[in-house]
Amino acid sequence: MVVLSVLIPFLLMNSCVATSEEKGAALIRKTCNHATYEKICISMFESDPRSFKAYHTGLLRIGIELSVSLTNDTLSYISKVFDNTSETSNHTLWLKMQDCHNNYDFAVFEISQATDLVNIGLYCDASTQVDFAFQAAFLCYTSGVPQFVEINKKVYKFTYDTMTLLYISQSS
Repeated sequence: MVVLSVLIPFLLMNSCVATSEEKGAALIRKTCNHATYEKICISMFESDPRSFKAYHTGLLRIGIELSVSLTNDTLSYISKVFDNTSETSNHTLWLKMQDCHNNYDFAVFEISQATDLVNIGLYCDASTQVDFAFQAAFLCYTSGVPQFVEINKKVYKFTYDTMTLLYISQSS
C-alpha cells in the first residue's frame, strides 16, 4: 500500500512530460492539459507560430518568452497609469501603484534569466525565475488597484502554468 502511494505520483508526474519527438498542436494540447489554466495555456502557445514547430524544450522556452513579454507589457501599462496618477489625488492608491510598478520592474529583470537556465537544463531554477513575475502579478492583483486587476490575471495564470510545466519537466 505504501509503495503504491509513492509510485502513483511518480508515474503521474512522468506522464505529464511529452516525448521529445512530439511537436505541434498535439504537443501544445498535451502540455497544456497538465496546466491549471488550460485554456489560457493553449491560447498563449497558439498565439506564437513557433509553438507549432517546437519540441518540448522549445515549447518551454517559448512559454518563458511569452511570460517575459506579458511581464514587460504589464510593466509598461502599469508605468503609464502610474506616471499619469497624481500622488496627491489618492496617496494610498498611488502607493499601491508604486508597489506594483516596483515589483514588476524587479520581475522583468529576474524572469529574463529563465531562458538561459532552461538552455542548460535547470528547469527548477528557471521556474524560480518565472516565479518573480508570478509573485509580482499576485501582489499587484491583490493590492486592490482597480486598473490593474484584469491585466494581472493573465500574467498570474500564465506564469503559474509556465512554472508548473518547468517544474514537471525537471522531475522527469
